[in-house]
Amino acid sequence: MFRYILKKEFLLIFRDIHALLVLFVMPAVFILIMSLALKNTYSDSFDVKLKVAIIAKENLDIKTFIKELNNSSYFTAYLTSDESIKTLIYDKKYDFIVKLDSDFKNKINSNEENFQIQSFSKADINKEHFHILKNSIVEIISKTIMKDYFIKSKIDAKVLSELNNKINNSYIYKNDKIETKANSVQQSVPSWLVFSMFFILIPISNTFINEKNFGTISRIRSINVSLFPILASKIIPYFIINQIQVIIMILIGIYIIPIFGGDSLVINGNYLLIFCMSSAISIAAICFALFIANISKTTEEATSIGGVINIIFAALGGIMVPKFVMPEFMQNITSYSPMSWGLEGLLEIFVRGGNFNDIKIYLLYLLLFATISILLAYILLKKGRN
Repeated sequence: MFRYILKKEFLLIFRDIHALLVLFVMPAVFILIMSLALKNTYSDSFDVKLKVAIIAKENLDIKTFIKELNNSSYFTAYLTSDESIKTLIYDKKYDFIVKLDSDFKNKINSNEENFQIQSFSKADINKEHFHILKNSIVEIISKTIMKDYFIKSKIDAKVLSELNNKINNSYIYKNDKIETKANSVQQSVPSWLVFSMFFILIPISNTFINEKNFGTISRIRSINVSLFPILASKIIPYFIINQIQVIIMILIGIYIIPIFGGDSLVINGNYLLIFCMSSAISIAAICFALFIANISKTTEEATSIGGVINIIFAALGGIMVPKFVMPEFMQNITSYSPMSWGLEGLLEIFVRGGNFNDIKIYLLYLLLFATISILLAYILLKKGRN
């Protein structure tokens, strides 16, 4: 009998083409968009350098300053006349305007109190970009002044110019065999994969609520089939769909995103551990969907309630906004989102090369969440029947 119930579930799934498209097309588009959008977050440079207009009287020091700023991976600098700041920003599309005295070195050396370097930008400029510009200006001027000091002191100035190349960062992984560098795709693929797996709620709620309303579940119960096999029959087919999602999204990260100029997904961890995590996420998502389907009277109500809760889970769980850019109190809140447990577990494998001990706590949380959800679904279904 259980075999025929499963067959019924697969037939219902493949009839709901629109829901299947949501499960596969939506995360694929999100992964592509977010991987490309976050590419510079993990990069040592910008794909499109920021335009900087330097307003100053031309001399050797200003020429040197502009040359050094152009050597940066982030900026393209131009010497401009002292024209309207608004014209430069809004008409000529400069990202930053920097007003710099041509004798800036003398004023700095003499510790002049009124000396300032003024910067102008649009109000919505990324604050991080301003800090990069600010640090670059300080570095360039400091190097220029130190170089003059070295020359006067007959010290080899090459030591200063080569100092930047002598400072390097090494990435430490839990698995010593890993040597790859983290990129935006390793954040985007796990994030939107978890998000899409939880949206299994749409097809589950559609079929389950229709079966309740049309009396299908009551008819199955009338031939002496208990409620748990009915609930279990929902888990198996959707579990398979979730695993197909995992495979497709990983393949998109590896092969499709590089075609559009993004980084290729590199998986640092064990594939068996990925299956363990994806299985736990899938079971948690399906059991949660069954719970939502049992507290809802219509498919519209289930979609609304479940959709809102999933979006809140995603917003709090580091799916929509990476956890590392959140303020501290928000990072603490993420630990209460089931999507965060799934994401952190996948990141342990994808990025950090973690082992089973590193993900076991997330597996436990997800399976506990799944158990509570399925028990609530069972109680509500039994209560509704009575």
